[in-house]
Amino acid sequence: MLERRKHAPFKFASLDDLRKAIRELDLKLDVEEDISCLCEPISLAGRIIPNRMACQPMEGCDATPDGAPSDLTFRRYQRFAAGGSGIVWVEACAVVPEGRANPRQLWIHSKTVDAFARLLDNARRSARDSLGSQHCPLFVLQLTHSGRYSKSGRQPAPIIAFHDPFLDPTCNISPDMPVISDCELEALEEKYVQAARLAYQAGFDAIDIKSCHRYMVNELLAAHTREGQYGGTYENRTKFLKNIASRIREELGRDKLVVCRLNIHDAHPYPYGWGMDPGDPTKPNLDEPHRLVRELHELGLPLINMTMGNPYHNPHVNRPFDRPIEGGKIPDEHPLVGEERLINLVRETRKGIPELVIIGSGYSWLRHLWPYVAAAEIRKRNIQIVGLGRQAFAYPDFAKEIIETGKLDRRHTCITCSGCTQIMRDGGMTGCVPFDSQVYGPIYREGRRNDIEFITKQASRCRTCFDARCVDGCPAGVDIPGFVRALADGDIQKSYEILRERNVLPEICGRVCPAEVQCEGYCLEKIFSGEPVPIQSLQLYVSRVARENGWTAVEVGKPTGKRVAVVGAGPSGVACAAELIRLGHSVDILSGDNTGGVAALAIPAERLEIDAFEAEMKALFEKVPPDRLRVSHTRLSPEYNLDNLLDRYDAVFLGIGLASSQTLTSESSNGHLAQNASKGEQIAVQDALTFLERCKKGKANLPPRVAVIGGGNTALDAACQAILAGARDVYIIYRRSFREMPAWPGERNRALDLGVHILALTQPVGYQRDADGRLIGVRIARTILGDPDPSGRRAPIPVPQSESLLEVDMVVEAIGQRLPPGIDVCIPGVDLTPDGLIKVDDQGRTSRKRVYAGGDATNGGDTVVRAVAEGMRAARTIDRDF
Repeated sequence: MLERRKHAPFKFASLDDLRKAIRELDLKLDVEEDISCLCEPISLAGRIIPNRMACQPMEGCDATPDGAPSDLTFRRYQRFAAGGSGIVWVEACAVVPEGRANPRQLWIHSKTVDAFARLLDNARRSARDSLGSQHCPLFVLQLTHSGRYSKSGRQPAPIIAFHDPFLDPTCNISPDMPVISDCELEALEEKYVQAARLAYQAGFDAIDIKSCHRYMVNELLAAHTREGQYGGTYENRTKFLKNIASRIREELGRDKLVVCRLNIHDAHPYPYGWGMDPGDPTKPNLDEPHRLVRELHELGLPLINMTMGNPYHNPHVNRPFDRPIEGGKIPDEHPLVGEERLINLVRETRKGIPELVIIGSGYSWLRHLWPYVAAAEIRKRNIQIVGLGRQAFAYPDFAKEIIETGKLDRRHTCITCSGCTQIMRDGGMTGCVPFDSQVYGPIYREGRRNDIEFITKQASRCRTCFDARCVDGCPAGVDIPGFVRALADGDIQKSYEILRERNVLPEICGRVCPAEVQCEGYCLEKIFSGEPVPIQSLQLYVSRVARENGWTAVEVGKPTGKRVAVVGAGPSGVACAAELIRLGHSVDILSGDNTGGVAALAIPAERLEIDAFEAEMKALFEKVPPDRLRVSHTRLSPEYNLDNLLDRYDAVFLGIGLASSQTLTSESSNGHLAQNASKGEQIAVQDALTFLERCKKGKANLPPRVAVIGGGNTALDAACQAILAGARDVYIIYRRSFREMPAWPGERNRALDLGVHILALTQPVGYQRDADGRLIGVRIARTILGDPDPSGRRAPIPVPQSESLLEVDMVVEAIGQRLPPGIDVCIPGVDLTPDGLIKVDDQGRTSRKRVYAGGDATNGGDTVVRAVAEGMRAARTIDRDF
């Protein structure tokens, strides 16, 4: 038996099941089996909306830093528009940067308006392509200021209209925080008008003055305790909203369509909530909401999109759910009771205003049965349009399916799991986790990995082994049990300090290092439970929190009077510089053309953004005085070489990296590549480093068929980036077996998941060109494996008469990196190994006195954490040798 005051998940297979539940719970809910009314057009202020279904404003939190729509934003509205809804209500868009609810919220201003216009053009084209040229949905842009929920950077930055004893503690708002002034609110009115002007310029059919869910405008409606012209009386509390609506129509034209998504009931105690009963502070009183709705209609607003509640405080009020976010409260009511409240309060609020168009909200919990409940409300003219938010995230084609089939499939509905909300709370870009899992599954999991409760729970799994094997797997020798144990105990700062002892760049290493074959690969939990302690995730979390709290700055040691030149600003160079400064020495970093070295240029953006490296480097050196650290773009050359440096510095560290690629033929020399790449041409044969750098900058310009020669991590990165950049078929050509491929397991698996074709036991022989010199393919031969060669792997032996042609349009060579040509005249007196690397002893000393080296130039190209460890080791050696 169902109970009104007991929560229960959705369990209704049929309309009869729903009817039975309505009777058991004694609810005032109607159903209508004929749902054809959902497909009927409706007139709105002289415009024809093609049907009675709307996509509600659902934030994706995926705008660019300056507020423009990103690729994911474009994707979302392409799908919404193609889904058939009569209205596409575009999500919250800030009118001022400080009013953004997250750093990736949309923000319309003069520099982003063109991007919004392109978004609309793209969406309208998708709508026509999907349902024909006659299908023209209404596009509404929701203008907002997030108020107490503002968070334009990494930390919340609330702006409040008044103090609320219930909400202030949940937002960490102190009692002495000033409220936004009347003068600031007057200025903000003008910002709304400016934003509206830009929205119409971009091509939106209407703008929405967002007045719900306890953001700024909704908070002002509840400002009973505020003093001044925007608080206290009903007239004052509604002034801000009505002023904006009036000014937009007066200044921009009365033909401009203005609408409002409006809370009609906050479900928050009087005098801190709107639509609440003064006599019984927890119950609704719709007198003021009803009055406001009538007045807005009189001001020329033809449509009100009604909602209620606060998704941060009482989310079940505006969107009943099966499951709350992690740690969220399960309400003491059946979700159908919540549906009845939403529907009945909308009925009451719209009474007496028959010509007003109303959108009803909160129907998604009803899954495949919502059309029948919505149709009943439309038939009775309680609402004219039904709005779906979570349903649109889960299955954007819901309206098209109803139009074409007369029903909604059970598998094409939202399951109200709160996954989309969870991503937002975790700070990620959001969408439907279960039904758009390829995009949002990884984002959801990443967000959970950054949740403190999850983190401490995972840290508590550590066995704190003596002589821990995980430390053996870390090239830097980090005390992994120590930092994990401190984290499990809740001491994040101590945890970071333990990390920093052996690795000054733990955040970057946490992003790019292959934990599955290093620390986590050695973890005993992997043996006992099959799941290692997620050391990499724990390290990333601790490092990020440390950077955000200012704990990462290197301690500047007592001056020694020594100055060291560090050549190269990659991981080894930066690590060496930081350790030298800690030991009291002054440093000049000669960074060449970039910060981050080859790693920052070539490691794909999804693992390492250049900005991420620069952010950690900035945080590391932010407290170092200018005379103790200088950075220049100086490069070594025959005219300015190691001799010159040793005349000026007490020691030199070489962290120059392997910036040049080995090539199969002379066709792909670096000079030829750079010359043509600068012209933006498609290059038939490229080296992997150049190719990856161009991919990272979005300049790959790929043909349909691409071959990548090599089997290491760089080759796998190149192949994956080629697929992601649009190549139809990508082939890895590798002369040994798949088992002997040196790429990390995770890299190999990712390539296979993306659809890369791996041609193992295949030897590239040369290139085939047509009479005009155009590349038409790679000549390849089959191989078999013989006895092990000096590398310890079985040597590939070509099979006679097995040569064939693999037709491709482009080849990327990833067969190894080397020191730049001519490096010997730049570092005279420094011996190289037979493999062409800088020769060092086990402490980082080269053959030339006062010259040290580390990183890829000495180890041939290994992990970032090894480069960091070698840079720190060399710094300690330099200090001892002084």
